[in-house]
Amino acid sequence: MTLGLLTSGTTEKNLRSVLRWNSFWDIKHDTTGFIRLLEVDSFKLTIFPPSSGVQFYKDGIVFLSPSKNEGKMLPGHISFGTIEAYYGIPGDSIMEKHMIFSPSSSFSYPCEAITFSPDFNTMYFTKFPKKDNKEKIYMAKYTSTGINQLSWMSEIIPEDFCTDNSIYTHPSLSADEKILVFASDKEGSLGGMDLFITRKEGDKWSSPENLGNLINTPGNEFYPFLDSENNLFFSSDSLSGYGGYDIFTCKFDGEAWDKPINLSPQINSENDDVAFTISKMDGKTAFYTKKQKSGKVEMQLFRVTLREEVADSNLLTISFIFHGKPMLKTSLITAYTVTQVNPVEVEPSMTEPEITVAMETLPEKKSVIEPEPKFKPPESKIETIKPVISVPAESKDIVIYRVQILSGNKPQGNNQIIVNGESYNTYEYRYLGENRYTIGEFSTLSLAVKLQNALRQSGQKQAFVVAFKNNIRSLDPALFK
Repeated sequence: MTLGLLTSGTTEKNLRSVLRWNSFWDIKHDTTGFIRLLEVDSFKLTIFPPSSGVQFYKDGIVFLSPSKNEGKMLPGHISFGTIEAYYGIPGDSIMEKHMIFSPSSSFSYPCEAITFSPDFNTMYFTKFPKKDNKEKIYMAKYTSTGINQLSWMSEIIPEDFCTDNSIYTHPSLSADEKILVFASDKEGSLGGMDLFITRKEGDKWSSPENLGNLINTPGNEFYPFLDSENNLFFSSDSLSGYGGYDIFTCKFDGEAWDKPINLSPQINSENDDVAFTISKMDGKTAFYTKKQKSGKVEMQLFRVTLREEVADSNLLTISFIFHGKPMLKTSLITAYTVTQVNPVEVEPSMTEPEITVAMETLPEKKSVIEPEPKFKPPESKIETIKPVISVPAESKDIVIYRVQILSGNKPQGNNQIIVNGESYNTYEYRYLGENRYTIGEFSTLSLAVKLQNALRQSGQKQAFVVAFKNNIRSLDPALFK
């Protein structure tokens, strides 16, 4: 379509007159033109390892810096020359004022690898545990230290979903605090590092699930970030991009995440672009890091803001630029259903504001690579059978347990499979954009767990029990007690 230019005289009223609010944005939108509503500028803040970026905290950011540079600010027990986390308020291009992030206990962990609850009193972060060379995810609480001072107090053991010697890193907490998305090379990954999801079930986290090959690839997916609308941002070195790691985003459609889109060459480059994070206070500022790929690793922090002409508008956020009007908020615990709902095109109302903003056409977006699934069904005697279960209209709350062993983008069909001499029906369903392959059909959890253990002993280490209520996959913790 033909797009007009924003001018320095653009006002809130004018912006409304040129801004069309579509109920579903990404069906026809690939950020063409609208990306030009953003300003991207380098920011004068050195990124010190082990950090690869920064994280928003309240109205500022958290970053690592040598404590010798801030000697007058530090309490006596902080050694000069060490790397410590600071919290500061960014100015136009530099940090204007800052203070120690955790006064009563040293915090020198990657700052882009932390995530906060909406009240900023709970933090999940990444560190190396004692006697372990693989990162794990820990929780900390902002609480009284007993010396008339509040500070971060960390748990001494990792979160309960960090169950093996794999890497668990870069957590991102959802707005309702019910899920964490993180990066890991744990069993079930499609290649190197993949993105996984775990859900809060009571006081514990569920067994992590791979986000699937709509998002993950045989390469590496890192640095997940969930914005206030649960849209997902992350970096990948294997999805179609401009070189090295590119930053991608997936719209949360109220039930699952859509296919990734590239954030465009205005942000991505031939180098590694990582650690994208958006302020959850107003959604109008973001930071990310560009890593040079040549020889010595050099990192440059960049800040993303709305153009001056539209910065004061209540209509626009950075997430809106990429995803449009947010979907209705739902609980992520119950939002994921067995069948992924295909988006429906909705014509915009004639009473809503119209849009014609901006700008030059970006390079054509390349298709996303969808790798073959890593796991194959075990060798078995297979014969075609009828679909497993049909719930009569008058029936209610029929609970069935099955054991899931495989996910992928190619249908396997409903068959029969032999495990330890016993024949089990199989059942295939759709979840998070992928086909899921399950074995068995049980009315009790204990029988399903028995099959799960048998499958794990036979080599299917990724086997786990899933529950269906009236043919819909259910995540109700009460079904697993």
